[in-house]
Amino acid sequence: MERHRENGGRIKIVSPNVFPLSATRDKAGGKKSKMSSRITVEYPNIPSILALVGGALIVLFDIFLLTVSIVILPHLNYTNFNTPRGYTGSPGSLAAGFVGAIAVFGLICGIIVTMSAVLLRLKPNQRQTWGILVLVFSILGFFGFGGFIVGSVLGIVGGIMTLRWKPLPTAPTAPPQ
Repeated sequence: MERHRENGGRIKIVSPNVFPLSATRDKAGGKKSKMSSRITVEYPNIPSILALVGGALIVLFDIFLLTVSIVILPHLNYTNFNTPRGYTGSPGSLAAGFVGAIAVFGLICGIIVTMSAVLLRLKPNQRQTWGILVLVFSILGFFGFGGFIVGSVLGIVGGIMTLRWKPLPTAPTAPPQ
């Protein structure tokens, strides 16, 4: 697999053509010459990196938060805490349950953002789908504290840039005469 830097900071990936060409090949910005079996596909580089970093931050922070809710919160001394009527458990377990639930939700959102960013690089012809997934789950990631908030902001910016990105128009090649 070769990478070529094009004008405007965009990167084109040149890889061997393993699968037969489909009707949607030209919509992804790819082109194929008759002399070689290589296809060139352009993808949104910076938006996918922003979404990938944002998703990774969300995942890392929520793993940390889940660890804190399992290891530390149940063992803290909550002397000023009045338990709700009918609740017989410890206050630490109650706090750990809430924090753990939020961390699991944020972890799921972070994994979806990260996987969408990876798939954005692998399947750029479906960039609208991956951009919407990155945007929606980055916004939902705020409820899981969003990877120090920075992860969700990077994911939102990457999702918006993905939805706004368009491949460079390719010049039609005339067949040899």
